Amino acid sequence: MSGNFTNQCCNKTAKDEFHFYLVTSTWTASAVILTTILMIIVNVVTLVGNVFVIVALTKIDALKSMANNQVVISLAVADLLVGLLVMPCAIDGVLEGKWRCGRLWGKLNAFGNFSFCISSIMHLALLSFDRYIAISRPLVYSSVVTKTRARSACLLFWIYSTLWALPPLFGVSSYECFIPYIGKCLEKDWLQNKVAVVFTASVVCGTYGVAVVIMCFVYVKIFITIFKQSKRISVTVEQVQRNSDLAARTYASTRKGVLTVLIVIGTYMLCWSPFCILLFVQMACGKSTGGPTADLITMFIGFANSACNPIIYCIRYRTFRETVKRIFVRKNDCFKYFLGERDQMQTNSRSVTS
Repeated sequence: MSGNFTNQCCNKTAKDEFHFYLVTSTWTASAVILTTILMIIVNVVTLVGNVFVIVALTKIDALKSMANNQVVISLAVADLLVGLLVMPCAIDGVLEGKWRCGRLWGKLNAFGNFSFCISSIMHLALLSFDRYIAISRPLVYSSVVTKTRARSACLLFWIYSTLWALPPLFGVSSYECFIPYIGKCLEKDWLQNKVAVVFTASVVCGTYGVAVVIMCFVYVKIFITIFKQSKRISVTVEQVQRNSDLAARTYASTRKGVLTVLIVIGTYMLCWSPFCILLFVQMACGKSTGGPTADLITMFIGFANSACNPIIYCIRYRTFRETVKRIFVRKNDCFKYFLGERDQMQTNSRSVTS
């Protein structure tokens, strides 16, 4: 198993290799194997799940019409890149007990880790705004939230995320102090460096902190709006029933979308909060607080978030579930058809021979 990861992402050369051993080198074999299996499962679900989300939202008519289509696709791309470019060498490092992918790929891996994960939470903040407009101004939603505006907002957030990922490349702290599996964090890059302390506080507050504050504020507004609309609907229930079931179904669908985005946001916070909180504690008390095991585990819990969104969509949206079933049924039918054709050809061949 480790050989496959190594062949894919690790060119082991004397020039690139440097002596750094992960804390997993001190773990028991059973703990390493269990952690590796769990991470491989997360990686596979991340890749398969987010590829399916992207394909479904771009190719299937029933899903192409989703109002927040562009933002969800961009979020799925960020999660897919985590599974494609970040996780494999991290898994190899856990299994082997050391980073074997070289200094250059270590920096690229850490840069991607920064950028993709920050991009995810900024997209979630954008989704919360999208749901607020949908629930508070449903009549003008389609004219306010256009594909062009959604794509522009996604592009701005990708640029914003990339800018936060760049400073360690230029000596502002080091990636090793944030990404525990690529190298050792030195004291000169942490508490002894005031610029590094300021950068750490800024990156956590300016990304995770700002996004959480925005999402909490927006969702308070959303729930206030839903409460007011529910009272208004209860007062005019007879009129709603007379006018149509369509308005009721549209309102119910919008509320379901709000709750789904809230679940996605809650899952992200559940997965990444331990890592961000630990960073703040270490910034105040020293990098040794919690130890390398805590650094590694909280980072990998954060990775698990990239696999969660496709699962949430499948649970919450029947269209996603039905699409998954259709894809597997078609593949199964094609496989059966292929086997049937092959058997028929073999039968005909035997008949001709005889």
